[in-house]
Amino acid sequence: MDSSPFVEVLDQNRDDLVQQLAQLTKEQAGPTYASISLAQLKPRMAAVFDALRGTLAQDDETIMREFVRETVQQRVEERYALMEIQGFISVLRQVVLNLAHETYAQDTDARIGTIAMFEDLAHRTREWAFEIYLDTYEERVERQRRVLAELSTPVIQVYENVLVLPLVGAIDTERARRVMEELLLGITHFQAELVIIDITGVPVVDTSVANHLIQTIKAARLLGARSILVGISSEIAQTLVHLRVDLSGVETRSNLQAGIEFALAQMGLEIAPLIEDLTLEPAQETAET
Repeated sequence: MDSSPFVEVLDQNRDDLVQQLAQLTKEQAGPTYASISLAQLKPRMAAVFDALRGTLAQDDETIMREFVRETVQQRVEERYALMEIQGFISVLRQVVLNLAHETYAQDTDARIGTIAMFEDLAHRTREWAFEIYLDTYEERVERQRRVLAELSTPVIQVYENVLVLPLVGAIDTERARRVMEELLLGITHFQAELVIIDITGVPVVDTSVANHLIQTIKAARLLGARSILVGISSEIAQTLVHLRVDLSGVETRSNLQAGIEFALAQMGLEIAPLIEDLTLEPAQETAET
C-alpha cells in the first residue's frame, strides 16, 4: 500500500499527535513515564513521530528499528521496566489507529489498508523492543558482574614488593579462578615477592575453599612470591584441622596488621612510631635557650 497519503495526514496533525502521545504516555504507559513532566515528554514524543514519519515516507523500516534500538538502550540504562516500554508502544498504536479511523471514516479500503500497514509495523516494533531490551539488559548485568568481580578481588600494593589480597564473601570455583588470575597478574605487574591473603571476610572455609587457597598459594610461589595467610578465626582453624587441610608450608598470622609487620620484617623493615622524634624537639629548644 502507498503510505504517502497517510504521511500527509501525519504532517497535518503533528502537533496534536505529539500532545496526545505525551498526555496518554504519562497517564497509561507506567510509573516511570508518569513521573516525567509533559514538557519533558513532548520532545521525546516528537522524536517518535519523526521516526514513524520517516519510516512510512521512505518505506524503510530500518529507520524505526534503529530508533527503537537507541531509545530502548537508553531506557534500560534509565531503569525503565520492559512492561513500560511495551505500554508506550500500545499508546502509540492507539493514537495512530484513532487517527486512521477518523481520517478514513468514509473510505473503507483506505482505512483497512492503513490500519493493516501500521498494525504490521507496530507488531514488529514490539518484537524489536523486546529483543533489544533483553540484549541490553543482559549486557548491563554482565557489566555490573564484571565490576563487582573486580571489586571483590582487589590486589593492593601496600609497600614495594608487598601485595595484599583481601577476600570478602563466599568463594566458589568461578571466583577462585578470578582470584588466582588477578593475583598472578598483580604479582607480575608489581614484581611482588610477598603476598598477604586476608580471609577475615570469608564466612565459611570448607575443603573446596581451602583447596582453592592452596592452589592460589602454589601458583604465586611459581612466580617467586611467598604467601602469608591471615585472618583465620578460631572456628575456621578448627574446621581446617577437622578437614585435615595441610597448611604446613604456608606462613600464617592472626590478622592483617601482623601479616604486614611480618612481611616488612622479611625485608629488614619495621613499623616504628615517630613519637621519639617529636619529644626531642622541646628538649633541643630548651638546650638552645
